[in-house]
Amino acid sequence: MVMIMRILWPVRPETAVRIDAKFLDPQYVSWRRKAGLPAAEHTGIDINIAGTYGDGDEGYPVIAFAEGKVVSVSRHRVWGWIILIEHDKVPGYSKLWSQYAHVKFPCVAVGDYVMAGEAIASIGKGDPLAPFLAHLHFEIRKRPVAPDYWPGMNKAEILANYIDPEAYIKQYRDSSWRFLRKNYQLITPNPDTPTGQYIVNLDPAGDKVWIRKTS
Repeated sequence: MVMIMRILWPVRPETAVRIDAKFLDPQYVSWRRKAGLPAAEHTGIDINIAGTYGDGDEGYPVIAFAEGKVVSVSRHRVWGWIILIEHDKVPGYSKLWSQYAHVKFPCVAVGDYVMAGEAIASIGKGDPLAPFLAHLHFEIRKRPVAPDYWPGMNKAEILANYIDPEAYIKQYRDSSWRFLRKNYQLITPNPDTPTGQYIVNLDPAGDKVWIRKTS
């Protein structure tokens, strides 16, 4: 059976995004040097809401890009709030980790299980001493790297531990309200409802459910 997993941009599904710094963006390295900062490669992408400027999207909801378990919610002086989520059986991988940095107002805790599209924080600005314009720094990792880890200019290490979030989401993005559970039990008046694998489809209005048993 093909595992069905909802994959989204880490903002509300109907929202258009703007990528202001790409994965391993060469302009990011030169920008850091011009800003007087140590040279470093970009391990993720910097996301803003299309049509906003400056800090116009500060406070905009950040959502889980796929369902998974929150494994870290921490505060870092430069990164601001960081949220790290572990994902099982996502398309193309047995496990991935997504990180959301420079966020504010985190609304999840370690151990929470979140669904794709569930709000976890909002877009913030990070470093309070020299804050950049509001944006979401978003990473997808192949290995359980420490939340605030920064590999600097080690491009080989980045390629070993990270993937391009923009390319991954564009390949697998699925905003339909569709979920698969291995051991799903239907809560119905019938106490004899069997367990097993089900595909559950919820329409966006939330007032209809379609259920198909698959095993």
